[in-house]
Amino acid sequence: MKFSINRQKTIEIIGEYSNILKDNPVKPSLAGLFIQAKNNQVVFKGANTEIELIRYANCEIESEGQVLIKPALLLEYIKLLEGENINFEKKDGYLIVNNAEFSILDDNTYPELTEIIPIVITSENTVKFTMSLEKVKFLTNSSASTDTLFNSIKMIFKDNILELVSTDSFRLIYMKKELNNTINKDILVPGDSIAVLYKIFKDLDEEFSLAASDDRLIVTWKDAYFTCKLLSLSFPDFKPLINNTNHDKRFEFNREELNLALKKVISVTKNSSDSKNVATFNFKGNQLLISGVSANAKINQKVNMIKSGEDLKLGMNCKYIKEFIDNVDKNIIVDATNSSSMLRFMEEGNENYIYLIMPVNIRV
Repeated sequence: MKFSINRQKTIEIIGEYSNILKDNPVKPSLAGLFIQAKNNQVVFKGANTEIELIRYANCEIESEGQVLIKPALLLEYIKLLEGENINFEKKDGYLIVNNAEFSILDDNTYPELTEIIPIVITSENTVKFTMSLEKVKFLTNSSASTDTLFNSIKMIFKDNILELVSTDSFRLIYMKKELNNTINKDILVPGDSIAVLYKIFKDLDEEFSLAASDDRLIVTWKDAYFTCKLLSLSFPDFKPLINNTNHDKRFEFNREELNLALKKVISVTKNSSDSKNVATFNFKGNQLLISGVSANAKINQKVNMIKSGEDLKLGMNCKYIKEFIDNVDKNIIVDATNSSSMLRFMEEGNENYIYLIMPVNIRV
């Protein structure tokens, strides 16, 4: 095998596999990146037990062939090279790249990765889709649960509307947007797979197609094929929660003022050994008083608000609230009932983005 390929393109492609390829004692070949030169193009293949990614790139082939290699050191080396193109050659049991030799794996044990394209559910721009994922994936990023259900995103494609929902059992995030779909479909995607797809998409501006079989999500775009396993778990019935109209208290805040107060309180409560990031929230009159403590410090922050309904005092996780605020631009609306019921957070004028948080049991 011997070919020449664009250096920058190679860096981009190999970098996409950094969050996919992992050491696997049962299937050692899955730690490797499969590279095949054939028909004037290079095919890159990488997989773990959940995800597969196939990428294509044009090249100039002198001789066809294939190689399997752990890509981390290779990528680091290629980034240090200069010039527009680089040369790959498999020779005497090594991969030679611009005169540097790299150990390779046995490519004969690499599993066959085949592309399957079911009926396309929808097509979208990667930039727009990434922006939608940002609105909900923060919850899966911070989930400490080992339960895959609480580290996943449910996608509902129905009647030209996309709904995205995620929960970690303490809170729930929901958003919906208009998006044309050819068929109605509900899928549950693991949070780790969402993270990989997001990292690839955030640097792209391409049209892509999304499809799904009974057990796999399939995403295709220019010169790329991505697939991951879907979860078959039963997602909680969230509609009664987000449609709850029984709240008798409403508090409205300036986004920047509330965000600044939370930052200051978190600087203290993040060091608390008993209740990390938890503070007391006292909604009283026209001000919210946020009080936090740690072993060595105390803090009180006042935030102006517009209140309707009775006063309320409860405990909440400050970091949870800030993660929602970081994803909105306008005033924050909080609907509540009592100190033991879930609170609903929304952005002013936007009922398509809803965040529910359970209060924390603390001495108030």
